Amino acid sequence: MSRHTTLWAALLLVAGAAAPLQAQVEKKQFAVVTRIGTFTPERAASIDRQAMLGLDAEYALGKYLGIGTAIDVARGNTHREDFLQRLRFGNPAVAGGDTIYYQQLGQPVNTMNLSAVATARYPGKRISPYAMGGVGTYLLILDAQVNGKATNMSGLSYTGGVGLNIRFNAQYGIQLDARMVGMQDYQRAVLDPSGGRFPNVWFPEDLPAPPAAKSAVRNTALTLGFRYVPGAGN
Repeated sequence: MSRHTTLWAALLLVAGAAAPLQAQVEKKQFAVVTRIGTFTPERAASIDRQAMLGLDAEYALGKYLGIGTAIDVARGNTHREDFLQRLRFGNPAVAGGDTIYYQQLGQPVNTMNLSAVATARYPGKRISPYAMGGVGTYLLILDAQVNGKATNMSGLSYTGGVGLNIRFNAQYGIQLDARMVGMQDYQRAVLDPSGGRFPNVWFPEDLPAPPAAKSAVRNTALTLGFRYVPGAGN
């Protein structure tokens, strides 16, 4: 065993001996989790993967159950290939123009999701697995300059997921989780800055159409969080 491996093993043993053995979640405690990760929309949503920030606030009704709120904020871009525009230029006497120009229109998009959530967990000394679910609302804010006006989309959202709380001590820990975020009343046409005025009707074999639009899309969020329990262990 190398000297560095021995040193790390000793540090871990000391940390384990020094940390209290009670679970991090106790009845009538508040916990705050700041999260960072990725938000991956379903392909039919026509939005690329986004970087995401999240904030959870939880009140423990007991060791096994908590309630609270979660807010997620992500920023990315629409999937440019899904908004292909066919424009004609040149001699207007020749079918409206003798030159055809194809352009992919994309734009930045901000995604927000606010939910009321409930969490059920199995408390352990170090690691506590949990499942969570919630319902709320989402908001997509599009680029006003690209659209020529303020444009957004909103609707009902629901969230479900699983994760692990890993405790360092009574106050601090980290959280790993995977969540599915469903968006209802989704209108992909809102993401098209042209308003659908210049669709590609020629050469579909070379310039394929996007997947069929859906009124409900399911997205995936993977996050790493820092968990803090104010006043715990005092």
